Amino acid sequence: MNLGFQEILVILFVALIFLGPNMLPEIASGLGKAIREVRKVAADIKGEIALDEAIRKPLAELREATMLPPEELKRRDEERDAKRRVERAEQERKAREESERQRAEREEQKRRDEELAVKQRAEREEQERKAREEAERKTREEDERRRVESAERKRRDEEKAAKKRGEREEQERKAREDAERRRAEREEQKRRDEELAAKKRGEREEQERKAREEADKRRAEREEQKRRDEELAAKKRAEREEQESKAREEADKQRAEREEQKRRDEELAAKKRSEQEEQERKAREEAEEKRGASEASVPAAVAAVAPPAAGAVVSGVTMVMNPPPDANRPPLTPEPELLSLTPEPVSAGPPPTSAARRPPPVPASSLRSAPASHLPPPRPSQGDAKSPRLSPPPLPRKKG
Repeated sequence: MNLGFQEILVILFVALIFLGPNMLPEIASGLGKAIREVRKVAADIKGEIALDEAIRKPLAELREATMLPPEELKRRDEERDAKRRVERAEQERKAREESERQRAEREEQKRRDEELAVKQRAEREEQERKAREEAERKTREEDERRRVESAERKRRDEEKAAKKRGEREEQERKAREDAERRRAEREEQKRRDEELAAKKRGEREEQERKAREEADKRRAEREEQKRRDEELAAKKRAEREEQESKAREEADKQRAEREEQKRRDEELAAKKRSEQEEQERKAREEAEEKRGASEASVPAAVAAVAPPAAGAVVSGVTMVMNPPPDANRPPLTPEPELLSLTPEPVSAGPPPTSAARRPPPVPASSLRSAPASHLPPPRPSQGDAKSPRLSPPPLPRKKG
């Protein structure tokens, strides 16, 4: 009905407003049934018209074959053959263009896949490079932090040791001053002072020994921490190498899968081409068989048709008559004419005289009054084998 999508929406909206949502499904169902009935009736009418055309066309061709001169029929046959050759060449050209277009599309798709693979590979390499740089940066920062911490600890230890030495020196100086003052004051306390000094020396030695042991312990802890850091860095490097090897293996696997998929696509395309060629070969063989069957059915169909009156040899209709009487031989009994229908043009020469190939005579008067059901069907051509429902175009009429 030549209605667009917007027009249908407007009609449905108006129907929804005036009829309501309850009546709209019933009305739409009834409208759909009515449209289907109209299409069915139109299809039946088209089928009847096509049937009438199929019956009318052979009669028109037969009438033209009997009424038009041979040169006109031959010219029409040549025009029809030239038109069919042009259509066949056009179809072959379109098929070649379609194959070229498909091949260009496949090459373009292949080029796009290769560009995408190169791009993905570059992106993966860029990600791996960034990961390596990030890991190296983190390693450098960690080493720098550990070095700064160790230097800070060493400086603190040195400051603490210097402070202790200063305190010890201060204590020794005070002790010496006290000893000198006390030696002048209390000689009796000399022994006690010496014992006290010895005791203090023992304590200092014990403190120094403990300080040395604490320093050795911290040094051992620092070495142990350094060894653990080195083992952790080696473990991280091994994990990164394992991840890189897995990524490379995954990339190789994906590339192999893409190559396998490409090979399968090529095999599928080759298989489809072979199947298409096989279908075309079968279609040609079926067309040849149908043409052979139609050629074999022509003599049987001509046997039921009466021969026409004497006439000349025309394209598509071969009429054979007795040769003219000769003065040197007695006249022969005139034989009835023979009629054979062929789709190809024939030459105006004497017909074959073989009794095996000559069909039975048919009178010309019965040919004109024969019903349409006795006429032989038109011989199908190679183009008709592919589309049997299409009728050939009508012959041009001679002006005047």
